[in-house]
Amino acid sequence: MKRNNEVQVISCTFQHLLDAHLKGVRILNSDIKGKLNIPEYQRPYVWTEKQINRLLNDLSDYQQRDETDKPMFYLGSIILHQDDDKLNIIDGQQRITTMLMLGKLQSPEFQTGLEYKTSTSVQNIKKNLSYLYAIKQKEIYEYKHYNIIENLDFSQINITLVITPTEDLAYTFFETQNTGGIRLSGSDIVKAHHLRAINSKKVVNYQARRWEQMESDKVEHIMQYLSKIRYWDNRHWRRFPFYRDTRGIKSELLDEFTERTLKTGEDISYHYSAVKFENGRQLQMYESHYKQLKQPLWDGNNSMDYINEYINLFDLLFNYEKRDHRVPDSFYEFVEKLMHGHSGTIFLKELLEISIITYVSRFGFHRITESALWLYRLIYSLRVSVSRNVREDSVFKLVYDNQLIDNILEVFTVEQLHDYLKRFTYSFNTDNTEKNQSKDRHIQTLIDFFGGDHINEIQHYTSNPKQFDQDLTIAVSNKINLQDD
Repeated sequence: MKRNNEVQVISCTFQHLLDAHLKGVRILNSDIKGKLNIPEYQRPYVWTEKQINRLLNDLSDYQQRDETDKPMFYLGSIILHQDDDKLNIIDGQQRITTMLMLGKLQSPEFQTGLEYKTSTSVQNIKKNLSYLYAIKQKEIYEYKHYNIIENLDFSQINITLVITPTEDLAYTFFETQNTGGIRLSGSDIVKAHHLRAINSKKVVNYQARRWEQMESDKVEHIMQYLSKIRYWDNRHWRRFPFYRDTRGIKSELLDEFTERTLKTGEDISYHYSAVKFENGRQLQMYESHYKQLKQPLWDGNNSMDYINEYINLFDLLFNYEKRDHRVPDSFYEFVEKLMHGHSGTIFLKELLEISIITYVSRFGFHRITESALWLYRLIYSLRVSVSRNVREDSVFKLVYDNQLIDNILEVFTVEQLHDYLKRFTYSFNTDNTEKNQSKDRHIQTLIDFFGGDHINEIQHYTSNPKQFDQDLTIAVSNKINLQDD
């Protein structure tokens, strides 16, 4: 076979690739043909139900779209090395193998034509075939009402083939694509996922413009906050990855805001409200204009509006230089002067921001400064109750042990929340209380905010550790009373 010495890039259908693989025909007008092959050095087939579900959800969304001007389903790029009469798969084995399994389940006569030499690949293929067969038999609840496998059409699946004449060049492309090139951020993937679910071009343009006006880092930052709130549910607690685990965080964000979003096309939001009986009438009052944080999310507008709403709320609350008329100046003073991430408290600052966002989603801006101060007392207790700087796992434990998010969302009144926050107890740790150390700097911040008449120097609490929280509780109460006046 004549070998082309240049890299070839071809846009074709998955059916074109299969025809080259199974029938020996050339791909479109190129000179590329050959049988697909998995080199021995390639990693095995390792996809699990998680990755399969992601692919099936995307296929289901595509199949349900309006037929008018409907583009092909894009499966991504596949990198191949032309090795005489073989097309060695360098990147794309997981997707190709899964698509071949779908073809086998669609028609028993379908021949995959691929050999798998490792026991790991064989075992995973058997396991996933069993799972996909259960989906076809309507035994998996999430896919019970869809015919994804039956409606699959390989001639409507578009792929980009990158075919190289040498193995080294193939791996150069692979490494660039997966490490050195520009990679899609989590927010970009979430945006693309939900824009695909919107049928109106006008609405797509509106949502895309609105999303693009926001910084990608900020979008992902708030999505992390929202995910933590949704994960920190003591009825079915889910662990959120530590901050250094960037891959794990990205994976969780994609799970929460693409895989777990509902596919029915609904756009329903849930709000907290109370009904007051007055003179024989029922008066419904919205306690907050913001969507419930743990509500189910639907693909499209519903999820994008939800994320956007809380990005705007974050800016409204914590950008004290641009003050909103709905928020009292006393709260912005609190944010500017007391709510810091210095002296080993960055994790506490983030938890307090999460807790205040949760509070506003439940009660709006009603008594927000008072509630923020009592939340501060509980959350920043870790700054003085541990020996050294606060660790992230200590913050997670504080939330879990005190059911913090659940208690904010599930009380009926602000008074009930304050009663719960005031009942919280802790002990002042007298280790590492030297001058200019992190505990001392933290207490100096309290003195600056509450005044030296209420909070003493750290040496006083080293000798009288029980006095610290008594003084802080009085200082908070006095601050609140001054604001009321």
